[in-house]
Amino acid sequence: MNNKYSCTVSDLFDMFADSLKPEDVLTSKLISQISSAITEERLKRGLNQSEFAQLIHVSQPLVSRWEHGEYNFSLKKLAEIAVKLNLDVNIDFSQNASSLSNSRDFDLYDTKAKIIAFTPRQETVFANTYCEELEEM
Repeated sequence: MNNKYSCTVSDLFDMFADSLKPEDVLTSKLISQISSAITEERLKRGLNQSEFAQLIHVSQPLVSRWEHGEYNFSLKKLAEIAVKLNLDVNIDFSQNASSLSNSRDFDLYDTKAKIIAFTPRQETVFANTYCEELEEM
């Protein structure tokens, strides 16, 4: 199929920029990144959706909804997924939050910027400190 028109996600966001709230754009971006991270992790493990669902004790249709961006993840659900996969979740709030109110100054449309990612789990200083304090009691 030969399309003479093509556009990127950023182009689509630009077309609807006047009708989209910055928080709606950011929500869509976060859901997209979570969906991509889950799909990447499943593929990295060489599993199909059914096998992946069995691994983390959910249904295959739920995994499909996650991977297609049809699920609004809570922090609790992200934590459950990460724990079952022995991963950590990293959320980066390092960009200037004040510019969110002026969405034209903040590149919400940059689909390459990672705000959220799953990473291999590492012991945290907090957990170690807490355990040491319990032992001292």
